[in-house]
Amino acid sequence: MESIVRDTLNTQIYQILKKRLLEGDYIPGDRLVEAKLAEEFGTSRGPVREALKILIQDELLVQKGNAIHVFSPSTSDMIDIYQVRQQMESLAAKLAAQKIESSELEILEKIVEETKAAWLKQDKNRVVELSIKFHEIILKASGNHQLISLTNMIRDKVTYLRNSVVKEAMRDESPIEEHSRILSALKERNGDKAAKVMLEHIEHDLGALISLYK
Repeated sequence: MESIVRDTLNTQIYQILKKRLLEGDYIPGDRLVEAKLAEEFGTSRGPVREALKILIQDELLVQKGNAIHVFSPSTSDMIDIYQVRQQMESLAAKLAAQKIESSELEILEKIVEETKAAWLKQDKNRVVELSIKFHEIILKASGNHQLISLTNMIRDKVTYLRNSVVKEAMRDESPIEEHSRILSALKERNGDKAAKVMLEHIEHDLGALISLYK
């Protein structure tokens, strides 16, 4: 029973810290101190240590000697992450074009409209949230469980880059138009076109991210 409680606590602390990292509550390069976190969570250092180990494996934290820091990506890191994302999500779009349900297409259309409204309000958090949802629906519609699993691993890093590296900065409205083009290709059931537009969309996303980072 004690082991179960400890594992549950590890998981809870992991989830809290991961949420903070993905939402940009920490600055890249920040040092996380095990003792201070244990004091904050009102627990011993053991569960915190285990949670930090998992976040290091997730590559959202980096260990340098005895010190643990928040991942501070280089331009090369960004390119590596987005190159993998490009290939996986373009494949997802190609597969989804043949399998996506009418109800999912309707949801995607609604997301595009909601994104336009959020953009007009300059609601950065909502724009990002809707963008993630748009891509998740296409990924799910691919029906390839291995692809879904692998892409989800990359998506955490993409979310981290968006919310932690560029903070409040936003791209122009071009991603909304790109989402509309992806949706059109999916409606046409044109897998090659959907893959091409998705690849270009992510390429533009990377270019904008690097520009904002510099």
